[in-house]
Amino acid sequence: MRVLALVPGEMETQLSFFPVIKQIKDSFDDAEVSVVAPPSATAMYQLSTGVTEVVPYSFGIRNSPADWANLLGILRDREFDVVLTLTDSWSMALLLWLSGVPTRLGYGGSANDLLLTATVPRSPGPSYPNDLLKLINVTGAAPAVSVNVPRKDLSAVDAMRQGAGLTAGYVLIYPGPNPSGTVYPTESWLAILQDFQQRQPDLPLALLQTDEAAPQTTALATAMPGLKVLRPETPGQTAALIAAANLLVTVEGYPLGLAIALNVYTLGLFAANSTPLSAEGNNRLVALTSTTGALDGIAPDQVLKKIWSEAS
Repeated sequence: MRVLALVPGEMETQLSFFPVIKQIKDSFDDAEVSVVAPPSATAMYQLSTGVTEVVPYSFGIRNSPADWANLLGILRDREFDVVLTLTDSWSMALLLWLSGVPTRLGYGGSANDLLLTATVPRSPGPSYPNDLLKLINVTGAAPAVSVNVPRKDLSAVDAMRQGAGLTAGYVLIYPGPNPSGTVYPTESWLAILQDFQQRQPDLPLALLQTDEAAPQTTALATAMPGLKVLRPETPGQTAALIAAANLLVTVEGYPLGLAIALNVYTLGLFAANSTPLSAEGNNRLVALTSTTGALDGIAPDQVLKKIWSEAS
C-alpha cells in the first residue's frame, strides 16, 4: 500500500509526524510512506528510516502553476493508494481530487468536505491525528518519537567536539527562536550562563548555532568569549550534538523535540502551556512555562532555580 502524507510546517512539525509514519508502517506489512513537506524542512527526514520519498513543496506561499502541476504529476506517477493531508486549502484539495488517488483523507472544512473521500473534525490546538488514522484502520496509542542519526553525522560531530575540546560532558544552550519566532532575551541568557560558569567552572558551556539562532549566538559569544560555539550542518549533526550533552537548555522547537527523542536531560522554556505531545511520560524534560504568556516573562532566577534544584 502506497501512502502519501501532506505535512505543512517546519522542522518541529515534521519531527512530530515521525510516530504517524511508524504507526502506518507497523500496521501494514507492505506500506510505503512518502511525504510532501516544505523545502526548508525536508532535511528532517534524514533522521527517519520509514519514509520512501520526500517531495519538497511550499504550502504557505503562492506557487506558480508549474509548481502545482509538477506536484500533481508526481502524485499521478506514483499511483498512491491513500493520501492523508493536514492542509485545508482549496488548491490542495483540488490537486488531490485531480490526482486520482482513490482514498483521500483530511480534516473537515473548506474544500476538503467536497473533494476528499472522508474527513474528520480538526481538534483545537496541537493533537495527534488519531481520528485521521482510524479512517484507514490504524488504531492504538501513538509510539514515541525516535530518530536514526546517520553514521556520517556521528563522525562529523565527533570531529567537531574534539576540535572544540568537548571530549567529556557539556551543557548545550539553544538560544534560537521558538516556533512563533520569539527569542528569549539575550541579557537573560547571559545571566544564566554567567551563573552556571561561576558554579560549575569545570563543565563547559556550548551554544548550538543554527541559521535561526545565529544573531543570538553571536551576541552571546561576543559577551562571553569563553563559550564554545557548535555549528551543525544537518539535522543529524544537531541530534548528535544534543545526544552527547549532559543537559540541553532550550526554547520550544525542534532541538527540544530531538532531545525528547534521544532521552536527553532537558530544561525547556515555554511561552505558554504547550508542552509537546511527545513529552508525555518523559521524566527527563523539565518544562518551565511563562506566567505572562511571553518568553521574557521567565526570569533568569527561575531558570537557575530549576537547574540547580534538579541537579541536587
